[in-house]
Amino acid sequence: MEYIIMGVLFVIVLIFMRLIFSNRKLKKEVKVLKEVLAVKDTTVSNLEASRVAVKEVIDNFSSHDEVMELVEAGESRESISEKLGIPANKIELIIKFDKIKKEKHL
Repeated sequence: MEYIIMGVLFVIVLIFMRLIFSNRKLKKEVKVLKEVLAVKDTTVSNLEASRVAVKEVIDNFSSHDEVMELVEAGESRESISEKLGIPANKIELIIKFDKIKKEKHL
């Protein structure tokens, strides 16, 4: 009878040790996965910021020709802003950009 109790206790100790080993291994894996997720989150944030920046550049280029045509036609910055639905400060930036671009081509 004592051998059976000793055998059962030995099996329980082995199972307990196996569970401790598995738990340590899982903790290490969770740590690695958290690090990977942090890198992925940073990458996604950077890509979203880049997408917004690219969208702004594309928007500026797409409205550039219209703005410059209206400026050359003698329209005021305020009326261009109202007609195109573009903020006045953005109109100013487009005009300055065009001026710099023309100076570089001279």
